[in-house]
Amino acid sequence: MENHREFGRAVPVQITVLSGNHLRGSRTDSCLSFVRVEFNGCVLGDSQKLDVPVDKDVVYSFTCSFECSEGAHTLDDVAHKPVILTVFEILPKEKKQKEEKTTVLGQAVVDLLPLLRGQCSFSSTVLLHAVPGSPADVAVHEDGVKSTLDVMVHVPEPLLSDAQRSDSNVLMVTVETAYSVPDVWNPASTPPSHYIAALQMPVSATKEQVLLFSNGVLKMGGEKEPVPRSKKWPLGSLLAPGAEVIQGLYIDAEPTDMDHGDLTDIEDKDFRADAECNQKRVSWDTARRCFIDAGGVACLSRRIAECRLWPVEIMKAIQTAPTKGGKTRQTQRTYSVLKEISKAPAALGRNRANSSVNSLKAFQSRTMENQRGNNDVSKKPDSQGKCAQTDSVSGLEPQLNTEGQMYADSRSYIIIEIAVEKPLAPKRPPEELAKRVMELVPPRPPLPRRPAGAERAVQEYQSQIASVAAQVLDQYQQLFGAAFLPGGRPLDPVLQEQRKNQLLGELNYSGKYFAFKEQMKYSVVRIVREKMLRTEAFSDPEQLQAFLSQLYVFLVDEMHATLNKTLSVDSQDAHQEPVLSCAQLKHFAREAELNTDYQLAAQYYQECLIQERSEPSHWCDYGAFHMLTADHLKAEECFQQALSIQQTHIPSLLMCGVLSEMNGRYEDAETFFERATCVEPNNVVAWALFGIFCQTQEKFIEAEMAFREANKQLNAVLQNESASRPEISSETQPGQKKEQNDESSETPAGNTEETDEGDAVHEEDQPQNDQESKQEVQHQIPPTSVQTTIYMETVWILLQNYALQMAQRALALELLSPDRGTISSYHLALAKLHLLRGEHDSAEASLKEALTDNFQNPDIWALWGHLHYEKGDYFHAQSCYERTLDSVLDASDTHSIYLRLGSIYLQKGEYEKAKPVFLRACKRSPSCLTWLRLGIACYRLEELTEAEEALTEANALNNRNPEVWGYLSLVCLRTGRKLEAEQSYKYALKMNLQEESLLEEIHELQSRVGFGNPSF
Repeated sequence: MENHREFGRAVPVQITVLSGNHLRGSRTDSCLSFVRVEFNGCVLGDSQKLDVPVDKDVVYSFTCSFECSEGAHTLDDVAHKPVILTVFEILPKEKKQKEEKTTVLGQAVVDLLPLLRGQCSFSSTVLLHAVPGSPADVAVHEDGVKSTLDVMVHVPEPLLSDAQRSDSNVLMVTVETAYSVPDVWNPASTPPSHYIAALQMPVSATKEQVLLFSNGVLKMGGEKEPVPRSKKWPLGSLLAPGAEVIQGLYIDAEPTDMDHGDLTDIEDKDFRADAECNQKRVSWDTARRCFIDAGGVACLSRRIAECRLWPVEIMKAIQTAPTKGGKTRQTQRTYSVLKEISKAPAALGRNRANSSVNSLKAFQSRTMENQRGNNDVSKKPDSQGKCAQTDSVSGLEPQLNTEGQMYADSRSYIIIEIAVEKPLAPKRPPEELAKRVMELVPPRPPLPRRPAGAERAVQEYQSQIASVAAQVLDQYQQLFGAAFLPGGRPLDPVLQEQRKNQLLGELNYSGKYFAFKEQMKYSVVRIVREKMLRTEAFSDPEQLQAFLSQLYVFLVDEMHATLNKTLSVDSQDAHQEPVLSCAQLKHFAREAELNTDYQLAAQYYQECLIQERSEPSHWCDYGAFHMLTADHLKAEECFQQALSIQQTHIPSLLMCGVLSEMNGRYEDAETFFERATCVEPNNVVAWALFGIFCQTQEKFIEAEMAFREANKQLNAVLQNESASRPEISSETQPGQKKEQNDESSETPAGNTEETDEGDAVHEEDQPQNDQESKQEVQHQIPPTSVQTTIYMETVWILLQNYALQMAQRALALELLSPDRGTISSYHLALAKLHLLRGEHDSAEASLKEALTDNFQNPDIWALWGHLHYEKGDYFHAQSCYERTLDSVLDASDTHSIYLRLGSIYLQKGEYEKAKPVFLRACKRSPSCLTWLRLGIACYRLEELTEAEEALTEANALNNRNPEVWGYLSLVCLRTGRKLEAEQSYKYALKMNLQEESLLEEIHELQSRVGFGNPSF
């Protein structure tokens, strides 16, 4: 088919009515009928009259046609007007009756939209809607059998070429209902009124089309509109009720928070619920399709980008008495602005509708002109696309509406739905995004395949050899094991053959020899089948002997190789499980970051990667560490490494997008962000970051749609949390649980405290799930937040990954957002941002603002304590930390509070206070530092046993800490253990102990006791 044929070329459209099924007429035995075909107000033809028994189908085989062109029947007519089929019954003639009388049995409609989608032929069985009171209607009520028509539509060539169909679009406007209309709109008023809605839509680069909805019905309140309800054709009333319905299109019930435009806030829900149930309304429920060519699509996109508001006229036409010139109407207008007819389907790349709730405002001609954005607003195309020299759809000069206040008083609003068949700005498909990400970050090669076939058979045989050898060695040790014990009588080499015979005899006597043969038999069979490729019996004995010799040699060689490998001293590299898990290593790394010991933190992250190099979350955490140290190049390498392992890892996708945007690679950044929204469509942070990026690139429509999708997903999350909140509230709150767990630590010194301390010191090192588990990007809300927004969700994730520049943008959007969350949450995040940048004065000002809004938030007091601690103001830091721990609820990060508060106590010599703080830290999140400082506190309190136990736990978690070895040397010196004191002192020096005060204390104690230093 030629793709570049002339646009608008006349193409005949053939409609063939094949047959009618279950037709019922006024006669009981047969039915004399014919069918009439109409389109666009023109009768295309009548079929022949057929008299067929009622129990048989009526085969019309009637074909008629019309030409689709730019003249009488346009592509827009094909889009929004159906073919109407009317079945007539010819009634029997009465006496003295000259002409035949007919009655309508029913009507059916055929949708021609498939022709615009490239189809050349399609068949359809359409329902024949019976006319009320007709024999067909009676038959439906009695038998329940509905009449149908079989129709086929055919065109010799497609109405649109492939290129034209790709560039064009079909837009559908559905005017649903106008609610809370003014009281003066009375259905009992005379003369009767007509309610009309109209709007203009560009159908080409130079022509606009008026979309008219003239069948509005004024209804009284009392009940809600039923849902789902069918959409109607814009045809006016037909003879058969139900024929005006568009099959397959319905108005569904959607949550009010999914609507756009006006009256969508939470405080408007009650008003809308009352208006949609009890107030008067005008109902259209009419859908009007509009075919738009390539020029019209470009014009529509440009108009939307230039002006987000689209004018819609709602008119009340009062019909007066007819005059000689015909009927006249006096039109009262109102005016509505659709605020959300934008690139909504385009930005999201979806073919869904864009529903909008819009308040009605009084009609003003100048406002109308401004909103249209046209230079020549005095000319408006009529329904056929021709220009009319009027400014009104009804053909009247515009008049100032002095009653406009009544629409504002009644808060009238209308719901209109806009849908396009194809997005105006198509979104890149997920496959293309995945391919683009794969080009930017090539995936790692797959893991090597597991052995199969012959290789697997050989490996299985080798494993059986190793198993049998181990069992034989066990039997040998049972028989002659006494010779291997210390002080035992050595074996005589001369008696080696005797021991061999004794071993074989024991194996045969116990039955183990035959068990070993059975154990190895299946592996040998697999070698014969998989390695030697022999599956059939031998017919020649010589071939059998040759094969057995070959098999024997192979098995013996493999046995020797396996025994040499198994019994070799060099190969005994038994795989040992690591002492520390990856979760513990990450916890230690974050602790080192807190103490600004970045070298130690990097070491922990690298150890974690050595253990599980194929885990993307480890690489992502390592990349976040490099973000903290401002090594953005290394950070990007880590995030890309995580993506190469798992191409759908959301945190790495987002951080690659952030770093690409920071480095000016905007196209790559858009690819990463958009890919993240495709991989996880319900991810709030992914949509929010995509919106922030689009807004930075001045793509405001895409940004708005991304923010809208993020809000939608966040509302869904909050609704789920609110639904499960009663179950949570019945349990113990975190703050209460904290007080119960730590009650023993807060009691004064005594027997109870000593018991708890002993238990705590012997407590095993268990990783804490809350702090050591893999951090997820989705739905991380601060524990004390009451209300959150998409921007605050994004800010916390960005701060956790130290993406400070993007976090600042998100905070700016939060400040400008009308739906902003709590003031304290904003200022807390802003203070965190300033603190990470080292801007202490700005951080303090933000924290004061946060405390003004919520002085009970423990996270605010904790951050203020960190601020004082970094400034060296330990007195105020101690006060803030103590207030944080005394709070009813826990702070989001208590580990750092315990470490720094305990350190302050140690510096001041308040060891009685430091000990319970470090005990609580060891219970919640044990680490080398917590055990070390607990040991220091116990040592200073002369509790040497507890101190040694705590220091031993610290040494087990990190045996390279010189301070631990130093205090262990002090404990050993105090307890009189010379060898251990010297060993501990040598390790402290080997690990480069730098603390002069500790070294002086060790040397003084060594000189006093007279041992502990090998150099004496």
